[in-house]
Parts: sequence; C-alpha cells; structure tokens
Amino acid sequence: MRMNESGNHDVQTEVIPFLSLNGRAAEAIDFYERVLNAEVLLKVNYEEMAKMDDTFRYEEGKAHYITHSVLRIGANKLMIAEEETDSTRPWSAGNHFSLCIQSRDHNAIVSLYERLVSDERTTVLAPLAANSFSGGYGAVRDPFGVVFQFTVTRHNF
Repeated sequence: MRMNESGNHDVQTEVIPFLSLNGRAAEAIDFYERVLNAEVLLKVNYEEMAKMDDTFRYEEGKAHYITHSVLRIGANKLMIAEEETDSTRPWSAGNHFSLCIQSRDHNAIVSLYERLVSDERTTVLAPLAANSFSGGYGAVRDPFGVVFQFTVTRHNF
C-alpha cells in the first residue's frame, strides 16, 4: 500500500469495477441487491441528474436509466451505469472481464453461487466444485452478461 505525504497508508484510493449495462442498470442493481445482498450506496437516474444539472439531457422514456451508482457487496464496491465506458466502440456485453467473489468461508461462497444460479436466466459456465487450487470454484454468466467467478480461497488476502 502506498504512503501519502503524511507517511500514512493511502486508504482514500480505490479501484472499483464499473459496469456499463446499456439500459439494464436499474434491473441489475435490483438483482444484485436481491441475490448478492448488495447495499446501494448511491443511485442517480437520468431524471434526478437533470434536476441537479440543467445541462444534462436524456431521451424520452429513459428517465429511469441510471447515470451513476455505487453498490457495496461484502467488503468491495461496484459501480453501474448505462453509458459505455469507451464511446469509440459500439457497446457490447463481452467476456473480456469477470468479477471474482472470494472468501475463506465455503458456505458463504456456496450461498452466493446458489442464489445466482437459482435465476433461470443465469448460465453456469463452471459448476461450483473443489479443484486443485480451491475447495470450491465455479463461474456463471448472469442475466446481464456479467461473468462472476466464485472461489473458496486458501489465502488471507
């Protein structure tokens, strides 16, 4: 961990995954609250943003779209919005990233995995099972195209 000017650890700096969900952010937030016990720390939709910023414009029928949100899942945060993060390319749900949920608590991993796969729209990519590096590893693609890996870790990090 980096030290700041005072010689203390810089705990203000975070790396937070940001998901661009192209019109499905509110649905995904509700889903993650329900199945992953996500706590919504911030959620601003287009209509609310337009009230805060008179230059903000949005298309009719998109007032409920999310312009910014922050969720806490366990000890970590996740940001979700509608807009693409790279406007030079067309938006697409891809498999170029995944979110890994890990815990030393086997039951916690099993519970989260089972809650995600209980939704019929979720695709199991690797069933949760013990392997050479974990007492439990599995992967799924949720209804929003996001791949989650689940790992029962043996490490203290």
